[in-house]
Amino acid sequence: MTEKYKDKKMADKANESLCVCHKYSSLEALSFDARVKGRLITLSEGGRRATRDRSSFRNGLVFSGRPVKIREKVRLLVVEHSMCEWHGSVRVGFANCLPEQTHLPSMAIPDLTKYPQYTAAIVPEDICSPGLEFEFWLDTDARLCIRSSDGTSYMKRTTLNIHRPIWAIVDVYGKTSAVLLLGSKKKGLFWTYRSCPALTHIKHTKDNGGYKDINKEMLDRMKNQMSNLHLDNRDSDSENCVVCYSGVSTTLLGCGHKCVCAVCALKVYEMFGTCPLCRQRISSIKVY
Repeated sequence: MTEKYKDKKMADKANESLCVCHKYSSLEALSFDARVKGRLITLSEGGRRATRDRSSFRNGLVFSGRPVKIREKVRLLVVEHSMCEWHGSVRVGFANCLPEQTHLPSMAIPDLTKYPQYTAAIVPEDICSPGLEFEFWLDTDARLCIRSSDGTSYMKRTTLNIHRPIWAIVDVYGKTSAVLLLGSKKKGLFWTYRSCPALTHIKHTKDNGGYKDINKEMLDRMKNQMSNLHLDNRDSDSENCVVCYSGVSTTLLGCGHKCVCAVCALKVYEMFGTCPLCRQRISSIKVY
């Protein structure tokens, strides 16, 4: 066994000992969405590190790879500052829209925040030096909260709907040129739920979770159902899809929620695998 292989095995074992995603008191692993990111952003370290090219102070937007829960505190470490004479620091916030449905601008403020489905705030520069950590979250009153490692807190009221899925936004802006996701945590009644900071253990979690993914035959059958449906027919009791807001919620998920259109049902299953409302694992999909 080579020394390089031994080092890799030791690193894997160390990472697994820190893994919490197989425990009951855990949140789903958290990283940045590799498909929707600013033009100058490069992702590394399992999608946890977002680095902006130093040729500009903007085009550094990134989104969380999954929806986050209300009061789930997203933990962020400032890694690097640009040597250029840029002004301003990282901005953080949340969105009520799927990242892939966002027309990605160069800056979060004011380009995104002029729309009610998005909110963002500037993280004060005194807590944005390299090596400093902070956390941000959306509370039950739809306020964007930021707290530094020394306990200093900042709050901002938002227009977001806390009953719809929300995604975290990070704008690697100005002097800040690289940030690292440190996972997230959410305080429960009896303990604090925590996530692994990257998606490296998701397969392990699924294998031990006692469920099976929807098989290919079921997905193919669903796509055939979709092709035979007139999706513009609306029953008197039908409601808008909670993901795209424009389609009709004609799809019943295994948890019992009929909250998404057929197109978004496939997207939600393939991207996240959980119901947008209750976050239960999607075990079946039926289109009406």
